[in-house]
Amino acid sequence: MDISSEKIKELKERGFILSKDRNHFSVRILSGNGTMTGAQLRYLADAAERFGQGTLSFTSRLSVEMPGVPLEHIEPLSEFLSLNNLDTGGTGPKIRPVTCCKGTVCVHGMIDTQGFALELHERFYKGWHDIVLPAKFKIGVGGCPNNCAKPSLNDFGISGWTQLDETGTRVPAYKITIGGIWGKTQRIGTPIEGVFTKKQVIEVLEKTLTIWMEEAEPKERFGRYLERVGTETFINKLQNQIPRTPEDRREQ
Repeated sequence: MDISSEKIKELKERGFILSKDRNHFSVRILSGNGTMTGAQLRYLADAAERFGQGTLSFTSRLSVEMPGVPLEHIEPLSEFLSLNNLDTGGTGPKIRPVTCCKGTVCVHGMIDTQGFALELHERFYKGWHDIVLPAKFKIGVGGCPNNCAKPSLNDFGISGWTQLDETGTRVPAYKITIGGIWGKTQRIGTPIEGVFTKKQVIEVLEKTLTIWMEEAEPKERFGRYLERVGTETFINKLQNQIPRTPEDRREQ
């Protein structure tokens, strides 16, 4: 296939990744929170048969991958997907698709993982889509301490918890880990002490991204940045900027 390296890079940024046969592409279709309707899945099955090799697979970040797409089918496929509001992407030095477990429906789930993941997808994956970061940044949401979604292996991990509100009623809450890495080298995320409200989680995430963008070296993953500057130093920066109350720290 006669295609320039610049064109390959452009297509990869759109979610079309050159296969090792160098004649086809695999396209990543985003789910937002790991769920799709039956209608969307039927639509994707039709798309796979029309434009790919007739198969679909699922990535570790809960996207649907369609292999075997020839170069000449990329634009017709993109148009076909857009008719059902299906987006492609999820590559490059940006916020990656948010992952979550099925805590929304799981008997052990303490929080609405799928709802929160979709909220984070809209606010950060889409809202920050045009912002180039020092490196890729992954967000994971788990529903309980069972850790099925492995949030602590993400740059920013969120886990379901509970705490008591001012009336003594048990309500959903969140724990946070930062700086997790899973790949050729690994780093378990460092927990931030205490429990948080959903609003505080979003505030911490926004401040985390802002500080890292300002201080990181080029291509420096967030976890490696933490190792360089000191995790305690970074957490102190966060905590000095985020209002906390005794109720926010109460763990039950």
